Amino acid sequence: MKLNINKHLNLEDLNDPTYFFIPILDESMVYATHVTISLISNPHNCSFDFIQNLLQQFFSSPKYLRSNDIISVNVQKYVPEIKCNTIASTWNTLHFRINKIYIKNKQLSRDGGFAIYSITRIIQNENKNSYFPRKCLCDIAIHIEESLVSKWVPIWNKLIEEIQLCVSPFLQKDICIHVKPIFLMEGPAGSGKSLRIKILAEILGLHLLIADFVNIQCPTFVKTEQNLQQILSEAEKCKPCILMLQNIHIFGVNSQGQKNEKVLQKFETEIDLLYSEKREYPIIIIATSDISEIPIDTEKIFTEIIAVKDLEEEDRYQLLSWFIESKGLKHQADLQQISKMCSNFVLADLEALVLYATKNRYKIVNSSNESDILELFNEDFIFAYEYMKSLFSNEIGSPHVPKVHWEDIGALADVKHEIIRRIKMSSLNISGLNKSGILLYGPPGTGKTLLAKAVATECQLHFLTVKGPELLNMYIGQSEKNIRKVFERARSAAPCIIFFDELDSLAPKRSEKGNNTSMHRVVSQLLVELDGLEDVSRIFVIGATNRPDLIDPALLRPGRFDKMLYVGVCSDPDSRLSILKALTRRFKMEKHGQELETLVHQLPDNLTGADLSSVCSKAWLRAVHRTLANANSNEKLIDDVIVRLDDFVQVSGELVPSVSKEELIRYKKLENQLSWK
Repeated sequence: MKLNINKHLNLEDLNDPTYFFIPILDESMVYATHVTISLISNPHNCSFDFIQNLLQQFFSSPKYLRSNDIISVNVQKYVPEIKCNTIASTWNTLHFRINKIYIKNKQLSRDGGFAIYSITRIIQNENKNSYFPRKCLCDIAIHIEESLVSKWVPIWNKLIEEIQLCVSPFLQKDICIHVKPIFLMEGPAGSGKSLRIKILAEILGLHLLIADFVNIQCPTFVKTEQNLQQILSEAEKCKPCILMLQNIHIFGVNSQGQKNEKVLQKFETEIDLLYSEKREYPIIIIATSDISEIPIDTEKIFTEIIAVKDLEEEDRYQLLSWFIESKGLKHQADLQQISKMCSNFVLADLEALVLYATKNRYKIVNSSNESDILELFNEDFIFAYEYMKSLFSNEIGSPHVPKVHWEDIGALADVKHEIIRRIKMSSLNISGLNKSGILLYGPPGTGKTLLAKAVATECQLHFLTVKGPELLNMYIGQSEKNIRKVFERARSAAPCIIFFDELDSLAPKRSEKGNNTSMHRVVSQLLVELDGLEDVSRIFVIGATNRPDLIDPALLRPGRFDKMLYVGVCSDPDSRLSILKALTRRFKMEKHGQELETLVHQLPDNLTGADLSSVCSKAWLRAVHRTLANANSNEKLIDDVIVRLDDFVQVSGELVPSVSKEELIRYKKLENQLSWK
């Protein structure tokens, strides 16, 4: 049997059979004397001679045809030399509509016949607009590195679900909708915006025309106008189609970042003109943007804005499995664990992860002359993950799991216990138990940041650290946008700790007079985001400040930073000894660390953890200098540097505590005032 694909969204008579029997015996095969055929209009600029050659190759063997059939011809199969053409090499399939079939010069109405180039004359008619055969999602062949993959995973349904719901109403022939089908899809680079649109076009049977505003926009208005009109004219010719406009966020903005109102108005005028008349076949416009916020003058043109959602853990797992299988690879890796690590990865990042893991395994196999079959293991993905992390820029709020453990921190046992207790209680998601943030306050250098990192490491949580001043921006609305981005990244990286360092600079007290309206907006945005975490059980917020008295009181109310923990200086010998042991655990000591018990009684009472770290690093450096001085030129240099008590005593005598006794008294008073919180 052969599939007759005449029907598409009620375009043909419903009585036309979808399936029918075809003759397979030679004596029953009837050959057409001539066939009229039309190329379905498409975005490609195909010459008459090229089409003639393609059809000649296609009909070199018998093909069964019926009137109104749509046939799909694989260009690269029948004209392989096209791969040498840089422009035409991207052409995969061209579609043709069978108009009329003649057998012995008599036109066939419903019955079909065979066509072969040696017997049948193929006559080209003018091009026609039409849908092409739609594909099921499970049959879509996606090009990945020259290998076609038709393996379907449920994630693809999810990726295109929202955009398909937006577009589908405009494909119904009998419904009149007085709304322009023009949409905006926003999402970070590599999140799969173009891939989603390509898949959508294939399953809806629409042509896809791609244009980039990088090429459309020119220094002169006249040239920009011409380019815009040309691309819309091409869309008109190859309808029904989806016109994908990439990088819409740069349109109408010059190199200095200034808007060109004239260009934006012209774009809106051309869109109105395009949809001024009712047409049989739709033109769907979908613009894409790598940034989440574009100028309001551009945004108002679109009927609906579609935001690409972050991939969830199960999504990442399915995509990793799909990428591995699509490349013909085997694995023994724990992909569930790998997908947890890649919390902030987009679609392109996951594909790159598989490629880097494959490259690492290939190097190992190649160097050891093992089996030619590549099999990926956990260590390959971990290597790829670490390598990709090193390539990522240190942008604000890049989530990661830190490598700071409890043994790296001395003292602060009570603070550690309280933070862990609160995180465990919040993760239980008990009904009626309000989420609350933790504010660490105290003198500078006491280990507030280190403490938060250790909590994230021990609890295996992603750690998203943000310094207050990094979020502030001179442009109106940019600071609020930066705050929103931080919380968006935290949601995509959950379970996650958001650590706000120098919180007093980000959320200072708001004056009643409202002199600084920009800071008012920043504090308000932060409050909104904190309140929005009530429904998210796997995001924890920790703040740190040296001046809690300068923070806006609204942040210290229940449900926000309502638990305040004081992180003070090392005021007793035991706490100083605990910190020194943590700092020197990789040192080679003359008396195996016993000299530290003598040292702690010789140190001042107002030393911070940073001060003690400075003492240890300088003592080790002094030991290095002594080792080098004692080594003779003919002797082999001793690799093990041994630190002695006199090294510590010498450098501690030169140390000036970073927190004076007067400041320490002030912090003690502050602790007494806030101890009830």
